[in-house]
Formats: sequence, C-alpha cells, structure tokens
Amino acid sequence: MAGQNFNAQRKEEYEESGVRRNLYLVDYEKTRNARSGGARGNTYRGMNTGRSQQARREADPENRSAAACGHVPVSAGGVREGAARRPVQGQMAAGRRPVRREEMGGRPAQSNPGRLDESLAMRCSERGRRHAGGEYRAVQGQMPANRRPISRQPMSRRAAEQRRKRVLLQRATILLWVLCIAALGVTFVLRNNSVAAAGSEDAPASAIQKENAGAASNSGIMVQGLPAEVFAKHPDWNEDFLTPNEYSRPGEPLESITNIFVHYTANPGTSAAQNRSYFEQQKDTHEASVSSHFIIGYEGEIIQCVPLDEIAHAVMTRNYDSISIECCYLAEDGSFTPETYDSLISLLAWLVDAYDLQSSDILRHYDCGGKKCPLYYTDHEDKWEQLKKDVDKL
Repeated sequence: MAGQNFNAQRKEEYEESGVRRNLYLVDYEKTRNARSGGARGNTYRGMNTGRSQQARREADPENRSAAACGHVPVSAGGVREGAARRPVQGQMAAGRRPVRREEMGGRPAQSNPGRLDESLAMRCSERGRRHAGGEYRAVQGQMPANRRPISRQPMSRRAAEQRRKRVLLQRATILLWVLCIAALGVTFVLRNNSVAAAGSEDAPASAIQKENAGAASNSGIMVQGLPAEVFAKHPDWNEDFLTPNEYSRPGEPLESITNIFVHYTANPGTSAAQNRSYFEQQKDTHEASVSSHFIIGYEGEIIQCVPLDEIAHAVMTRNYDSISIECCYLAEDGSFTPETYDSLISLLAWLVDAYDLQSSDILRHYDCGGKKCPLYYTDHEDKWEQLKKDVDKL
C-alpha cells in the first residue's frame, strides 16, 4: 500500500510539471539534488519551481496587485518574481519543453509540427543560400551555376599532337625500310646485269686474262709463276683447269722449268675437250696418273688444264722441271693438222721467251724414256728439226 501511495505521489508531481518525463529520471534528479544540496545544475527542477511560483502568483491577489502597481515581489532566494530569468548552465527556461534523450541524436520529435516545418524551412533556405553562393561542391556529373566549365580543348590538342608525332615516326620507319629494300634490289639487279654482260661477251677468256695481266703488270703481281707483263703476252687459250686430285692434278708446285715436252694423244680423231675430259675422269676411275699442262686440238684450239706453277703427270722422271703439251691429230701417221701445227709453234715460242729458254730445250717425249711420242716426229727427224727452226723464226 505504501508503494502504491509513493507511485501516486510521483505521478502527481510528474503531472504537475506539465511535461511527460521518465519517472525514474525524476527520482534520479531528486536524489542528485539532495546529494548536492540544492537545485544548481538541475534544469527540470528550476523549470518546475518557476512554473509553481508563477501559478502561486497568479492565485495570490496581493502579488497580482503588486505586479499591477509595478512592484515585483522578491523571492526568498533574492530573485525578483515575474522577472525574465535566464537559464543558467544546466537549466532550461520556463515554457520550453525539454528535449528527450532519444531525440538528441535523431530527427526532431513529431509532437510539434509547426516547429518542424520552421526548421525545415530554415534548412532549405540555408541550403539555397549556400548553393547560390557556390559553397556546395558539385557532385559527380554536375557543376555549380556560377562556375565556368574547364575547357578540355588544350588537352585534346596535346593528345592530337602526340598522336601526329607517333604517326610521323611510324611513316618514317616504314619509308626507311622501303628505301633499304629498294637499294638491295637495285644492287642485286646491277650485279646480275654485270655478270650477264660479262658472260655474253664473245671475246675468249684468254683475252680477258691478258687484259687483267696487263693492268697488273706494273704492280709486280705474279700470274702462274710468271710476271704479269710476261704472262699477258701468251697466245689465246682457254683456261679449264682440272679438279685437284692425286691422279691428274696433284697440286704440287713446279719450281723451275728447264725443258718443254711435246706429246701426241695416241687417239686419232679425238678433240682437245675429249682428252681434257679423260684427264678429269681419273679423279674417279683411278686408272692412271696422266695429264698435261696444255692440249691443242686438231682445229688449233688450246686448252690449259694445269697451271704453269703446278706439276702435271706427263713425263714420269721430269714432271718437276718441265712443261708438257699434248697435240690432237687426225692422220694415221700421227702428223698434225696445219691448225694444230701453227698453234703449237706459237705456244712454244712464247714459252721459250717466257722462261728464257732456247729452241734446243724443246724435247719430244721420245727423248726422255724412248717412248715413240709424238709418233710422226719420231719417224721424221727432219720434220722435228724444222719445227724447232720455225719456233726460232717467231
């Protein structure tokens, strides 16, 4: 029963204050004021006390008359009653509803629609003022009305300039490659043309060799063991050297020349080219060791098979100090055709002059070993002597 009376008393005090408050909060404030010894810092008690005094003044006729006469009674605490009181720190002025704790961090209470509309109006006006003054930052994709948009044209121009430079560099690189390829193509064509022109000339290879030897005559160049100017005077022949091999062209050096030997092919009716082919086959057949430096055909053509500074397998005991000449023929007696004879005399005369020899140094194969070679000139001694006299005439 006592508990119910206590709660009823608390409810009456709560209703007397005119404010909906938590009953436990009122008990806490009363306890805190009792401990501190006064009402300092208690907003709700000051508010309730002010409202109670105002109600007593209105009910007291004396105070009402005093207020009408301009006399304001003074309360026991020394404060004039009826005067506007400023709330001290921790107190709240009379007539203002305290803010509930659950409303402090949230939106305004919905119990006062007029005050809420006023607050919204103030916020909207403040937002409009700040927006008009350019204080708001533009959100993404928007821009304040009073700000001039940044022109992107310089950045675009810079990017276009860089792109143009890259394109020019690529074009220059491609042009350089094209020029290099064209230069290589022109060089290849010119080289082929020069080779074709050299191959299409009708002059024999000997004439070209003479020209080259004559050009190098004053430079001390040696050609096949002879000075270039001496070598350039040789009669026309075709150089067609054998493939180096131990059976026909061993490649051993011919250091000195003391004699020139004349041979015949012992195979009537064969040409110089055929006999040269026979010498070439020895590298494969290995039938015999046979060759010569020169072969004169029955039409007068001369083929050089072995260089003059290398030995040939012609005279077994004299290969290292002599030069050998094979002659083709058509007659059964081994006599030479006039074309073969003329080419032989011309070649012998040049070799005698080139190696500072005499006509007496010209020998038959028969003169070294007794082999009847050449056949016609072993049977006709007078014809052999006449041959040497014809050499001396040149």
